[in-house]
Amino acid sequence: MSKYVHIATPTFETAAKTRGQLDLVISETRKGLQDLRGLGVDLVVMCEGVEAYAQTLDTAEEMDAPGPMLSMYQEEAVALNSHIAASVKIREGGRVHNSQVFISPSGDFLGVYHKCNLTIPELEKGLSPGTKAVTIDTEVGRLGGIICFDLNFRWLLDQYIVQKPDILCFSSMYHGSAMVQGMWAYECRSFFASGLPIYEGGTLNPHGEMLDRTHRSNRCSHARVNLDRVLLHCDYNGVKFQDIRRTYGAEVRIDVPAHTGTAILYSESEKRSAMDICQEFDLEQLDRYFERSLHANADGRASAAPLKGESNV
Repeated sequence: MSKYVHIATPTFETAAKTRGQLDLVISETRKGLQDLRGLGVDLVVMCEGVEAYAQTLDTAEEMDAPGPMLSMYQEEAVALNSHIAASVKIREGGRVHNSQVFISPSGDFLGVYHKCNLTIPELEKGLSPGTKAVTIDTEVGRLGGIICFDLNFRWLLDQYIVQKPDILCFSSMYHGSAMVQGMWAYECRSFFASGLPIYEGGTLNPHGEMLDRTHRSNRCSHARVNLDRVLLHCDYNGVKFQDIRRTYGAEVRIDVPAHTGTAILYSESEKRSAMDICQEFDLEQLDRYFERSLHANADGRASAAPLKGESNV
């Protein structure tokens, strides 16, 4: 059945001239979140600049005893009735981390992701890296955390591929390029929402296509995404798409981009899920097709007769 999530990614803009201006950045961040009230937002992904400009190691906060930064996020999550992927420095076990704290619409802490791949300057300042990918199951789907420099490291992406997030939440001070963001979205089969400074934050679909982005005239991106989706390859499946559309009309949506040979099937109905439609029309999911292709090619290599003059030995 369809499951819609309204994602907002506000830009980070600050009057702070130096780092560690806690009160100023809290005030600015609160105002930005207040601007989202009444819009029906389900998830807000914040920029890494919030923790970078607001906090020092000395003003890092503990989730067991929230300080002014975490308390502000909790209050605004309740006022918005929204989840927030909050950028904040967290002290845990005597170490300070650059973190995302996932907060529920009731202001509860659902979990925390610590940036795993710090820059060398962050390490030199005394921040400690996290150790693993983290996904949090929430009312708006399974959320995964990524922070800035993390985007460069394949080992973390590989962990998220296994954990299968619905939405990757990217809090960053740099963009990482549409190509790299899109690769993470595509390989995880997930939506990708980025909170960035100034411009070009936004939300990508699982094909890596931008749904909405921030720019000079759009200081907060908004995307309404449907998590009830199945990714397919067009081989064998594509010939059935028109029959599916004839059968269900506006109750189904099939997005087929130009260059990937893949498609996303969404159920736009409360009557059936995307997986129900797949089973009804005997559609093969993308990853299962790739797996079957690997096995078929391995069998083909093993059974192929050697060329003249060559040996299988």
